[in-house]
Amino acid sequence: MNRNILKEISNKYDTPLYVYAADKIEQQYHLLKSCLPDKFEIFYSAKANPLLGICQYLKKLGSHIEVASLGELHIAFEAGFEPYNMIYTSPGKTYKELEYAIENNIYSINIESVKEAQIIEEIALKKSKKVNISLRINPNFNITGASLKMTGVATQFGIEQDQIGEAMKAIHLLSNVNIIGIHIYTGSQMLDAQSIVNNMEEVIKLSIEISNAYHFNLEFLDLGGGFGIPYFNGEAYLNMEHLKMELGLVWQKYRDRLTQTRIGVESGRFLLAESGVFITKILYEKKSKGTKYYVCDGGSNQHASSAFLGRYVRNNFPMYLLGKEQEEQEVVNVVGSLCTPTDVMGQKVKLPEASPNDYIVIEKSGAYGLTHSPVLFLSHTLPAEVIYFENEVYVLRERGKVEDFLKGQNNLSIPEKSFT
Repeated sequence: MNRNILKEISNKYDTPLYVYAADKIEQQYHLLKSCLPDKFEIFYSAKANPLLGICQYLKKLGSHIEVASLGELHIAFEAGFEPYNMIYTSPGKTYKELEYAIENNIYSINIESVKEAQIIEEIALKKSKKVNISLRINPNFNITGASLKMTGVATQFGIEQDQIGEAMKAIHLLSNVNIIGIHIYTGSQMLDAQSIVNNMEEVIKLSIEISNAYHFNLEFLDLGGGFGIPYFNGEAYLNMEHLKMELGLVWQKYRDRLTQTRIGVESGRFLLAESGVFITKILYEKKSKGTKYYVCDGGSNQHASSAFLGRYVRNNFPMYLLGKEQEEQEVVNVVGSLCTPTDVMGQKVKLPEASPNDYIVIEKSGAYGLTHSPVLFLSHTLPAEVIYFENEVYVLRERGKVEDFLKGQNNLSIPEKSFT
């Protein structure tokens, strides 16, 4: 995004601030779509960024949606997605969440256990409905290539491949549950195109085997996703031409068997990460025992991913000092205003000499930014979020107010005499 425009937006809307470039979202969506066989459908993983406006924009581009909570499901309906284009995946869906999904006839609830199927059956019977489910499988294969593996290892996700027979026997006893498909998500943040292709081929083969062995029509096949983007030094962009060519060859092998099957892939990070930046203002510069710090108004409570909270090994998101990109650099730490030593967004990064009120821009922040952050910690107000579309700025989330923290809270109503 043009850096002069970013400065204008920062001056107008203040910081901390998320800014999204609509044209980049569109570019990424069409790039991914162009590399998939025509029959494949994209389901936006709302967890990456569940902003209403972002979901609405992706719907306009042609995306469907994958949700993982009642809140995301509600947002999906508010954004205008049709139930037929919604799937629901989560290892811990509550009775209330399942009830809402069933009442609203979403296309597929991707179940993680037999017990979940039995709860769906109970709700379906009460409501006299037939409910579509897809089985999430934890397969035995574990093809390398994902920075975060979700299959082939011990995990809370899905039904173990070795337990499919036992699970199918139990699910076939349920009269109001209709098995329509298979869902396998092997891992996240894959940057090797061949690994993605290999994973998807194994998913296709296993899904066909399961549907043949247990005699149900494979109406839906959710291949997962894992399409990554490079964040750090040494990482390369996913080779989209290779992905297109090799996935096309795989599809040629299986398309005749899957002519009546709806094929879905999930994506969040690939679609959104590079479209967004997090902008924070420098409040103070200080030195401590030979280390220089830029103390900013936004921190890990608003962008936990950049601070690598919860990770054993940290790295730095790409960042720059707005308006001073060409100046000589020095090694500094970029920190937020929280009372914790973990509030470090940039550790030993190279930035130019800065002054208070200068802006630091943290790139690749469009996915797993605010939605991934402990926003209640220290009760700082939420940052504003805006999108830049065709030379206009649209506010997607208003800047928070201090009164927001009292929403839903009640005054203490214990009688005074209790304290005497």
